[in-house]
This record gives sequence, structure tokens and C-alpha cells, in this order.
Amino acid sequence: MSHIHLRPDPSLSLKDPEATELGRSILSEGLFLMNTLGIEAFTFKKLGAHIGCTEVSLYKYFPNKHRLLQYYFQLYWLWLRQVCGRHTEKARTPREALDRVVESICGVWPKELPPLQLDPQALRLLVINEGMKSYLHKNVDDDNARRLFTPYKELSAFVAELLVAFRKDVPMPRSFATTVIEMAHSLPFAMEHLPSLTELSNRKDLKPLAQHLLHRTITYLEHAQPQKKK
Repeated sequence: MSHIHLRPDPSLSLKDPEATELGRSILSEGLFLMNTLGIEAFTFKKLGAHIGCTEVSLYKYFPNKHRLLQYYFQLYWLWLRQVCGRHTEKARTPREALDRVVESICGVWPKELPPLQLDPQALRLLVINEGMKSYLHKNVDDDNARRLFTPYKELSAFVAELLVAFRKDVPMPRSFATTVIEMAHSLPFAMEHLPSLTELSNRKDLKPLAQHLLHRTITYLEHAQPQKKK
């Protein structure tokens, strides 16, 4: 089966991890271990022991675990943007495109999707559990200046364009698009760990989540008052 092969920003790594067997093992096993341990407990020493190489070898590919987390973060959003783009190409109406895109953002994916070089489900799980830590830190402005959040921003802009296609005078489309994306990944965390925060209690079934966010989106599009021009 063909793969969607996407490349995160090369500045995240010191050496292209896709170019060697060890680099590819770092990516695949690092994703597994980061999901298993969490970013705080995850270390390159533990990853090296897990894959049978020295800790020094890992530092030849990534300067630290935070850059590895951002690599996964970028790869996930790049892939999700591709998936959403495919849906809009096939959609016959703006509403149909919006339906499919909201579902995809919520993790409701058709079986026939071609796989990424890493497991998209594992990447989504990491983004849900650890993704905010890729930008909630003191150096966020420096990372932003380096355009390390571009894939996420491009997905937000893409969803905002869909909202405008549905209704040209929709207020704050970018803000609402970002809200939908954030809720699609924060609510599953609550469903799993903080269930009293939501009635969406079955994390394995993401269709109710998609239906909930689509309902909120359509309601906003139909009833939100246009912003007054200053």
C-alpha cells in the first residue's frame, strides 16, 4: 500500500532520521515509548536502551526530546491537512466538505486512507496527551519565529477557509477553526482521564465527538452575528 511521505521542518533534527535505519527506528520506537511513558518520563537514555543503541547516537539526530516531540507534532498536522484536502476535493458542496473535515479532525478516518510512514493513530494519541507541550513553554516565541508551528497554522487556515466558503460574513473564522481543532483533541483527553468534564464518555467511539463539534460549527455558522466594522 502506498504511503503519504511527509517531511517536517529539517531544522528540528540534526540529521535526517528518515535517511538511515537507526533514524527510522528512533522515530518509530520513540513514538511508541513517548506514548507509553509520557514526555516527562521519556529520555534518550531510555530510548537508546529500548532500541539497543547508545544515548550519544540519538543526540546525533535530535538535540533533545522536545525537538523530537515537535517533529511528531508537525508530522501529524501535515498528514491531517493532506487528509482534509482530499475530502474537500471529493466533496460536492461546502457542507459536505465541512462534514468530512470535522470528522477527520476528530479522528474519524475511513479505512482506505493510505498510511503515513508512522502510525497516524499513535501520532494522534501523542498530540492528544502531549501536543500542547510542544508550544506551551518559555521559548515559544523563538520557535514561532522559526515557523515551527506552520503545519498547525496551515490546517487552521484551511478550516477557516471552509467556514468562509459556507458563509462569507462568518465572524472570526480563524478563531473558530482553531477552537474546533483544539476541542477535537482536548475533549478526547477529558473523555479518557477527566470524564466528569464531558458527557462524551466513550473514547473509543469518536463519532459522537464529531457530531457534537459539527453541530456547534453549523450552529455558529447559521446564527453568529457578523462583526461590526469599525
